[in-house]
Amino acid sequence: MTIPMPAPVSDYFLHANAHDADAVAVCFSQDAEVRDEGHVYRGRDAIGAWNRATSARYGATAHPVSCEMTPPRCIVQAEVTGNFPGSPARIIFDFSLDGPAITALAIRA
Repeated sequence: MTIPMPAPVSDYFLHANAHDADAVAVCFSQDAEVRDEGHVYRGRDAIGAWNRATSARYGATAHPVSCEMTPPRCIVQAEVTGNFPGSPARIIFDFSLDGPAITALAIRA
């Protein structure tokens, strides 16, 4: 079953699951930020590097199970499987959007 969600968010999961860090970075605005595991990554270059490193470290794939829209936010719960303790795990992806781009993403368990 496909979960309806905004295009930038569905593109994020498509590219992240394909482990394509360059395509993931393009889903974000130039000055976007990602918060993950206690770190903050600002700008497309930093976001691409974060995604590349995270993908190499965990090899994770995320399968969305729900999406709640409260513009400009989109909160997705996903079942994430990869090389980490507790896999698979239910993870929350809290996106902020501005038109066709993600402006912020906070990832939390």
